[in-house]
Amino acid sequence: MKKFFIIALIFSLSFSIFCKERITLNDTLISYRNAITEFDNQNYGLSLKYCEEAILYRRQLIDFQIETLKNSLGANRVRAVGDKIDDVLKILNERKETESISIINYYIRKFGIERFDNSISNLQKFIESSKTFPEVHKLMGDIYQLEGEYEFAEEYYLSALSNASVLDVPEEKYEILYNLAELSRLQGDFNEMEIRLLNILTEDSNYKDSALINSMKNTIAANRKDSVEKLFKLYRADSFKCIKAYNILCDYYYSVSEKERALSFAALSVITSFTNICESIESRSSVYEYENLEKFFQECSFYEDIIEWGNDNGVWESFNNLAKICIETGNKVFARELLNSLAQFSPVVYWQKDAVLMLENLD
Repeated sequence: MKKFFIIALIFSLSFSIFCKERITLNDTLISYRNAITEFDNQNYGLSLKYCEEAILYRRQLIDFQIETLKNSLGANRVRAVGDKIDDVLKILNERKETESISIINYYIRKFGIERFDNSISNLQKFIESSKTFPEVHKLMGDIYQLEGEYEFAEEYYLSALSNASVLDVPEEKYEILYNLAELSRLQGDFNEMEIRLLNILTEDSNYKDSALINSMKNTIAANRKDSVEKLFKLYRADSFKCIKAYNILCDYYYSVSEKERALSFAALSVITSFTNICESIESRSSVYEYENLEKFFQECSFYEDIIEWGNDNGVWESFNNLAKICIETGNKVFARELLNSLAQFSPVVYWQKDAVLMLENLD
């Protein structure tokens, strides 16, 4: 794998020497798309070459934009109108500064003028910070992780994360964080994995809502036959990007016998997934309204994409895990009622059978 890195580096250096033409945004995007295509085709050496090319193109493009704006905005008439983008654009139009106008309008269309607080100096600072290409660094991290070059992978993931503010898709930050946690797991550093997963939850209002978590656990601990339905009728959580972290942390705490912490994450995971699915079904069916868990599972079965999403995100397994942890924390009445529903109506046969086995072994 290291030879791919060397080849890509040589290519980028030689390219910077011989490239004389002005770089456009399209050049950058084409190189990035080529890198993704070659990655998907498992041509990792070629993908790295295109990654280096895309990074070089981005740097040259941003340098050109910075210099162009600097020349235009340095004129006395432009400086005299102040810092508001609207006022600056007006005077640039009068001066027919088409290149600078095009640059400013591109960023306004892409991010909105509010992103820069209508300030031309803020926009300039943002452009300067955009020399990095976090999407490409993330892709390079993916390549090195697949090839077992964990040190290189971590370097590029951390670089991508440090420049997450200029990601075209802000949510991609979560994927980078999850990849870093996975790197720690692959290297057997479970303490670091835990820290990185908990970092994903730093902005999660539901995880920080101790009243919500305690209320859910109290409902479970009531150990009444109606506790299952109370849980799903009373509680909702919408931190959908955190479901994966909930599940991994649940499994981790269960594995180290921290059952109460595992229960907290199991409940958060199930309620968050349940909320997301309910909202999805309600958006498609004007007559659907949650009635009970059995009918909820039956309704899920009508939507292939919901079943697939549940499989991809460990949703159906998380219901069974909640029951398993409830058994081991002494909440057997709740577990039995939940398992009765899962054994009959879980949308995935495998987890139906798993629920049947747990019921048979339940005292």
